[in-house]
Amino acid sequence: MSEKLKNVAAVIRTYNNPHVGKAVKNMLAFGLGKVIVVVNGTLDKGSTRGYLDTLAYDHRVAVIEMHEGYTWSNALNRALSAIRLVNAELEASSRPTFKYILNVSVEAQFHRVYLETMVDGFGADLDGIAVVGTTFQGIQDGNKIDLGRSYRHPRNTGMMLKLSALDAFCNSFDNWCDEIGGMEDIEFVLRLKAFTDKTVKMLDLRVPLIVGKHYHQPTKEEREREAMQKIVARMRSFRDRIEDVIREMRLEE
Repeated sequence: MSEKLKNVAAVIRTYNNPHVGKAVKNMLAFGLGKVIVVVNGTLDKGSTRGYLDTLAYDHRVAVIEMHEGYTWSNALNRALSAIRLVNAELEASSRPTFKYILNVSVEAQFHRVYLETMVDGFGADLDGIAVVGTTFQGIQDGNKIDLGRSYRHPRNTGMMLKLSALDAFCNSFDNWCDEIGGMEDIEFVLRLKAFTDKTVKMLDLRVPLIVGKHYHQPTKEEREREAMQKIVARMRSFRDRIEDVIREMRLEE
């Protein structure tokens, strides 16, 4: 086990995925102190608990079944709320709290050294780094493939957040992204960099990522590009609206 990872809590969003058991087992073996599995309970129908087997009863594992309102963003936010509650209970009893959250995909082939390097990437508390992400190497049918420009930035495929660095502007994921095709991670990073003084670090670890099993990769990449364009357009509209309101209120006259 790794001492560096004991104050990291992993968040896995999944349903009907038989590989979740191995993913959770690996995270615990690496030394993470908590693994939160958020499940679409309506579609999963209890299969995830079956895949986890005895791990579902491990005190380090929490399975949250959402029977209403399950989306990728809502699942992440539910996990964030859960870990904050856990931290409040730990703090009340003067025990160490969880410092980092690792949002991670079942298909991302992380090893302990990758995660330790990501923790080290935050540096000192005064560095102001709120997010550490990594590059991925797409693997489809045993062949290496390019993942497209959406993976140039931290993704919830394997993105680490420092809990203490999240503030009013960036303390959750925007579920508006679920309506436009996803990319809640890109929107989060863009918002963080635009509206706070926190920074983001991107590591070139090239973590193997299995793709194409649950979806058609080119279709996914096209949907992600379209979502990013909508996110950019929305952010620019905020800028224009702010300028309009400043003029309307005559704040500079």
